[in-house]
Amino acid sequence: MRGGAPVRWIEAAGVAALLLCAGAGRAEAQSSLADYDYANLGLQAIGAEVFWVDASQNDGTLGIGARADFGFLGPFIRIVPRFAWWEADVNDSDVRELEESLAETCTGDCTIALGSIERTAVVLGLDAQWTLADPALRPYLGVGLDVYLLDDSGAAIEDTFLDDTVVTAGASGVLGLELNFQRHWRVYTEVRGTLVTDANNWNLTGGFAWRP
Repeated sequence: MRGGAPVRWIEAAGVAALLLCAGAGRAEAQSSLADYDYANLGLQAIGAEVFWVDASQNDGTLGIGARADFGFLGPFIRIVPRFAWWEADVNDSDVRELEESLAETCTGDCTIALGSIERTAVVLGLDAQWTLADPALRPYLGVGLDVYLLDDSGAAIEDTFLDDTVVTAGASGVLGLELNFQRHWRVYTEVRGTLVTDANNWNLTGGFAWRP
């Protein structure tokens, strides 16, 4: 798995988001617990997005996604469920490393050639985002919990144990900016870093949403 700057950036983004959200929580400590109620939640907007993602074991690629704004659970804290999909080639270096690991299990002289492997990721996530309720132009930051479905495919691994879908959990930090304009539309951009087994990643997103 690759390390270096992208992974350090992911870790820094996640820590910063956690600290900022914790600070926001302390600032709101004087609010009554009655202000936080799931009964306040309801569909406020639904959107579509496209993003560039760079994952630790994959080449960079474009992905698509969707999200819903369920409104505010309490003062300044809104709930945003998310869906994302992307597909990318596994890095050649990681494929070679896997070939070497498999070759070590062979008895006698054998050569493992896996060729190219493609990874598909389906992501289901839920964010708690700190933002303002009214301004037309509003920044937001948050933390999220994610479920990743990772599926590797390739001619050489078809119908083997490497062809199975892996389900794993991740945690993410997000920083974004949203513009509400006219009555029913908003546009947004955000950067997100995610820590997840075998697929640490960061992505840059642009999207739009429709408000009923």
